[in-house]
Amino acid sequence: MKHKPGLYLASLLFLTQNVLAGEIDVMTQNQYLGADLTPVLVAAIEGDAFAFNAAVIDALVQVSENSTAERLQAQADLIAKRQPDVVGLQEVYTFSCYDPFFTGACADPLIAGAFNNHLDLTLAALGGAYTDRATVVNFNETVPFDLYGYGMPALITVTDRDVILARSDLDTTLVDFGCVPPYVSDDGCNYVAAPPPIPTLLGEINLLRGYIGVDATIDGTHYRIVNTHLEVKDPPLQPIIQIGQAQELIEVLALTTPPERSLVVLGDFNSIPTEPLPLPYDQFIAFAFTDAWTLRPGDVAGFTCCQPEDLLNEESALYERIDMVFSREIPLEVKKARVLGDKVSSKTHPPGEGLWPSDHGAVAARLLYP
Repeated sequence: MKHKPGLYLASLLFLTQNVLAGEIDVMTQNQYLGADLTPVLVAAIEGDAFAFNAAVIDALVQVSENSTAERLQAQADLIAKRQPDVVGLQEVYTFSCYDPFFTGACADPLIAGAFNNHLDLTLAALGGAYTDRATVVNFNETVPFDLYGYGMPALITVTDRDVILARSDLDTTLVDFGCVPPYVSDDGCNYVAAPPPIPTLLGEINLLRGYIGVDATIDGTHYRIVNTHLEVKDPPLQPIIQIGQAQELIEVLALTTPPERSLVVLGDFNSIPTEPLPLPYDQFIAFAFTDAWTLRPGDVAGFTCCQPEDLLNEESALYERIDMVFSREIPLEVKKARVLGDKVSSKTHPPGEGLWPSDHGAVAARLLYP
């Protein structure tokens, strides 16, 4: 039997690619703080102390009702089932309370469930299988609230972080992006592009966003994994801010990423592929990044946002795709690209009847590189 040279070479090439290909499984998840803080911000800007206090209490009630610990357990279950190498998390919040007048406000059942540390709960739910490798703090403010109207306020501290997790058996090193004070934040950087400080009845509030990165080597292939959460473009904020943040990150990555490392950028980009304006998604595509979802076989919308604030809807209401896995190099193949947490079976207990794990679906993808 004669062998056809073309068929032989094609088969050899296929086998060679599969032998030499590096493979990394990644996942991105916006954990959801548990409430909409816009009314709090608006009341603070308007200087209305009564409206501000009411908005803070409403937000705490909503966060408490949204059962943070149970939701994070559901998110951890998604990670444990998928077993990605690296996970990018956004909106990794901590709500803590201090009651200097001993009014009992912090322990009141109406709001006590709000006071949690997302990262601690997530790591505990993962049972040691993953550890945190990089953190950037975007927001850290302490504000008063008077739950009982006694004129003796308690204090709530709200911290927002982005975090990179990695399998406990995977060695990683932090990426030094070269940012300088005041833009250094824990293990990463806050963007220079940011809204101006917002004057409020409590003083100025800074709404920052940031980025972090780790290097990892898996089966001889070198990777750089970056995680970010870009600013929203809704009033009172403007699209120019997230455009500036995307441009800043693209330029930083171009200057600091060694060519021998396959670069993967994870995160909530607050930008959809079909924007009428050239917003962050288009910026990454214009700079030759590949949207991993577009290499997924089949025609699946892949919506990742957003469930209603209370997370009580029976069926998934995700309607747009803003959570992304970008790759600087074009992967040979994208395997098992999935939106996770969008099925009724992923809700908190009782099965199928509880809350959605987050207002965002997670995105996972396995990328193969030459």
